[in-house]
Amino acid sequence: MLFFMHVLRLGPIALIAVICGTGCAYLQSSDDTLPAATTAVTSAVGETVPDAVNDNTTTDDTLAVTSPGASVPSETTTSTSTSTTTTTTTIPAPLGVDELILRADGIGAALFGTDPDSVVRYLTSVLGAPTDDSDWVDPSTYYACAGTVVRRVEWGVLAVMFGDESDTASGRAHLMSYTYGAVDRLGDEPRELRTSSGLTLGTTVAELRSAHPDVVLSEGDTDVDIPPSYFIPGSSPSPSGLLTGVGDDDLLLVVFGGSGCQA
Repeated sequence: MLFFMHVLRLGPIALIAVICGTGCAYLQSSDDTLPAATTAVTSAVGETVPDAVNDNTTTDDTLAVTSPGASVPSETTTSTSTSTTTTTTTIPAPLGVDELILRADGIGAALFGTDPDSVVRYLTSVLGAPTDDSDWVDPSTYYACAGTVVRRVEWGVLAVMFGDESDTASGRAHLMSYTYGAVDRLGDEPRELRTSSGLTLGTTVAELRSAHPDVVLSEGDTDVDIPPSYFIPGSSPSPSGLLTGVGDDDLLLVVFGGSGCQA
């Protein structure tokens, strides 16, 4: 106790030196004046100690540094109470495939009409680099799509189409549609993408009917290479896709969304 009283009479800098020991070597004393800093730490006796790490950062948070023992004696009072502020930081979960809901108006946060570069960056942040990119080509390359140019970018069996003419926008490049799945590639990556109603590749026709009682099924025509398909009325364009057949045990193979053209 006498030692502490003696240190306090030497001034606040000596007190901090005693509390920190060799662990506070970055604190420098110069004629008992503490250097200015934008981020401050409050000591047990109310002194302001500079933070030598964040010289250019301003913060309103104040942390308390406590000395050994419950209280520290001063020259005018017998004890000084201290408090400690605890800050909890929440880190958002990384984006995953559950972010990419196959919606009637887009895919995940990428709505139809969004500019291509933004959509590619967004999907890349979830799925990684594209596996294929056609760049801008003539619309006739993909089943005579409308407009003057189109571009198809793929991440495995997920493909998005960009163009300058669709039901969403005209005269500028934008996201027109998406295709998830391929007739002969059931089970390929990326897996587990789902529609707003929970449909995914491999969903049975019975489950499709249960989720959408108004679904319209078509048996297709094998003679002209038209596979079985479905569409769900009620929105424009109507969500649609391809099937292995129209029986209850048949499976969903491809999901389409958007307009303009799909490939």
